[in-house]
Amino acid sequence: MKRKSYTTFAAIHLGSEMISMQITEYRGIDRYKVVECCNRRIRLGEETFKNNIIPFSMVNEICEILYGFKCLMEEYGVEEYKLQATTAVREARNQIFLLDQIYSKTGLIVDVVDMPQEIYTKFAAIRNTLKEAKITSEREGMLMMDISSGGLGVTLVQDEQIKYQENFHVGIIRIKESFERNKRESLHFNRALTEFLSSTIGPVRSELKQDHVRYLVLSGTETELLLKMMHLDVQKKLHRIKADDFHQFFKQMRKLNLPQMIEFYGIKESVAELVLPTVLLYEQLLNLVPAKEIIITADRFIDGMQLLHIGNKTSADFRKSQEQELISLFHCIGRHYAYDRKHVEQVERLSLIIFDKLAKNYGMGEHERLLMRGAAILHDIGKYICMRSHSLYSYQLIMATDILGFSDYDKEIIAMAAYYHANKLYAPENKKAPIVRKDMVAVVAKIAAIIRIADAMDRSYLQKIKGCNVIIKDNIMQILASCSVDMALEEWTFTAKADFFEEVYGLKALLERVEE
Repeated sequence: MKRKSYTTFAAIHLGSEMISMQITEYRGIDRYKVVECCNRRIRLGEETFKNNIIPFSMVNEICEILYGFKCLMEEYGVEEYKLQATTAVREARNQIFLLDQIYSKTGLIVDVVDMPQEIYTKFAAIRNTLKEAKITSEREGMLMMDISSGGLGVTLVQDEQIKYQENFHVGIIRIKESFERNKRESLHFNRALTEFLSSTIGPVRSELKQDHVRYLVLSGTETELLLKMMHLDVQKKLHRIKADDFHQFFKQMRKLNLPQMIEFYGIKESVAELVLPTVLLYEQLLNLVPAKEIIITADRFIDGMQLLHIGNKTSADFRKSQEQELISLFHCIGRHYAYDRKHVEQVERLSLIIFDKLAKNYGMGEHERLLMRGAAILHDIGKYICMRSHSLYSYQLIMATDILGFSDYDKEIIAMAAYYHANKLYAPENKKAPIVRKDMVAVVAKIAAIIRIADAMDRSYLQKIKGCNVIIKDNIMQILASCSVDMALEEWTFTAKADFFEEVYGLKALLERVEE
């Protein structure tokens, strides 16, 4: 019998307007074939954004659609699948009952992704499309803006690194539901909505005023309709449009209220109600930066799901590139809070040397390594607010920040590790200490213990240690540090900080200076 040379994967997206499934046969990141696409329209977002609850009739409809998808998956012999839900399910008060019903009736497990994960999944697909088209940010920056039903993601990329990222709860259906029908038909609606959007995304304007951006990359829910209205080929995966042509289109659109738009373009009322907020939001975004060229991509969330799954499964280069991109975001956050880059890079470098020596025997993998790098980079950002109790402020700032590509759970691990690198894990007398969830105690402790001793090894903030070798033998971890100058301060601090490491790993940590 001939052995099958490919793997069959199903990506399923439970979105605010559509439930979609894409079945792919893949051998590698560049060797795949989409064999089936299914889309079923469902007005989930309208219900959720209006009432914060999914009606049970709609729950049943979702289950029926997903059961049909499962039967199709079985026909294709699907071996791997991911079912991810985004904004509407994420914000529904009865989310847990929906997920339970789906599992009970279909056996499918739903992963409800947080907003930064949702934005990053789409971002990954778009970046891949741009690379294929040889469009890069090496010389001039690109501002990427994705508008979904319930949110807006704004990401600035320069020199192939993330320089700025922010997510807003300003989506097309959310805007529609925020303004009643009589308000949308009013002559004053355009101005009111423009002012509303301008005030909402105002922080982006101040952040980007100094940055040179060539490309404005647009994607999202209603871009296909806009392309149709501009008489462009919707079948193309990527469109490049001069900024002046785009402005001209918007100038024409801006003159029309809702009834006029319906008549002028010959579109349905339900469609026009979504187009108008989209147009006005895009106009606000265009005013943020003087971009020379507008790029519109047809990439969907489900395309990002497929790319990330196959890429992470089959390509070490893809995983490395993805990691570097996410690390650039941590540095972006650090710069915002005036971190000491040289100290941070030293702590990160030393942490990685220790981590890589320990990982295999202590149940830590690539994901934990990435979380540790994030915590190492951000461990001191609380000093931006106050030197005293800076670790508490580091925790609070991290928790208050959307970190692209990471779940809220991952973010909490990073924040906890940043706090506990400088504090006792169990100290009842410390009433301000954040409480570590039971299911993350082990990983937080492992990461924090490593960062604690790595931070001690640069206590002077002078990066005295140029390299080190880690030897583990007989329950002792010996760190041989290459240094040509006195490092008494680092040795004293290390000794004081090593107890926690021994408690977590069962290894006595010793630091020894060796000549370079």
